[in-house]
Amino acid sequence: QRLAAMIMLGGVGLIVSLTFLWFSAPDLALTQLTVEVVTTILLLLGLRWLPRRKRGDEPPFSLRVKLRRGRDLVIAVAAGTGMAALAYAMMTRPAPQSISPFFIDRALPEGGGTNVVNVMLVDFRGFDTLGEICVLAIVGLTVYGLLRRFRPPREVDQLPPQQRLVPDDLVTDLDNPRTAADSAPGYMQVPAVLVRLLLPVSAVIAVYFFLRGHNEPGGGFAAGLVVAIAFVLQYVVAGTRWVEAHLRLRVVRWIGVGLLIAVATGTGSMLLGYPFMTTHTAHLTLPVLGELHIASAMAFDLGVFCVVVGSTLLILTALAHQSIRGHGPSPAAAQREGDAWK
Repeated sequence: QRLAAMIMLGGVGLIVSLTFLWFSAPDLALTQLTVEVVTTILLLLGLRWLPRRKRGDEPPFSLRVKLRRGRDLVIAVAAGTGMAALAYAMMTRPAPQSISPFFIDRALPEGGGTNVVNVMLVDFRGFDTLGEICVLAIVGLTVYGLLRRFRPPREVDQLPPQQRLVPDDLVTDLDNPRTAADSAPGYMQVPAVLVRLLLPVSAVIAVYFFLRGHNEPGGGFAAGLVVAIAFVLQYVVAGTRWVEAHLRLRVVRWIGVGLLIAVATGTGSMLLGYPFMTTHTAHLTLPVLGELHIASAMAFDLGVFCVVVGSTLLILTALAHQSIRGHGPSPAAAQREGDAWK
């Protein structure tokens, strides 16, 4: 039961997020929750291309089937119990000398922020974060390169039975799924309108997470995933070609601009005689806003935001495009498809 397994896996991710929240780690909880949504969508898109499971000739309750399921149950219980025992042993042992006080004491005076987790990512460990977003960009471009000319096999590129049985001469105000050129032929018109209304709301939430990330839970990574999820929802309810006919996302450019901003932030300090990735916090007093603290690490966080949006959308849309390959797009549609990805 692949779908049931996916639901259980998503439930585990949600429980992990709640566990982080219970142990006063809201940054980790927020990141885990958004990553879980993106991961679930990714696995569902991949699930579409798995071959259909064929039922064997064995009775469902034969001795061989029972032994196999019993073996799987023993392995699952042993692995789960072992991981739980290991986690319990690690969390209940005497705490060793920690480096946490070092970062807690220096986050505000040296990093210009009170959110220790975010300050570590964009300041103290900024070079590591730069490498991580480079890896994320490489993964996104690699997935795009591998799937750009890929055509799914005929065995898995078939419409569901309820759509294959629709007659060609059916008179309806919806597109016939057998002849439709998109992956969502008008079945979710009301949800599509609601999801489009959620797009600006998601943008505001992303801006809120981004601006507060240096002092409160949030940051560029979580904000980027919120924006990516908002765009992916448009693909789900409206169809791939409809979205790309109305929105020119240019996801590859998002990746390039993000890497450029991140590297420029690090090299900018070298031009002033400081080591690479050195940050500075400006303390300003404005007439209306009052005292304002602006850290140069926010520019680096903006680069992280752009790379996360671009890479996530590039990976998910590369898989989503496989669903319309079997419909035989027209040359004009294929040209628009290629232009939307540049």
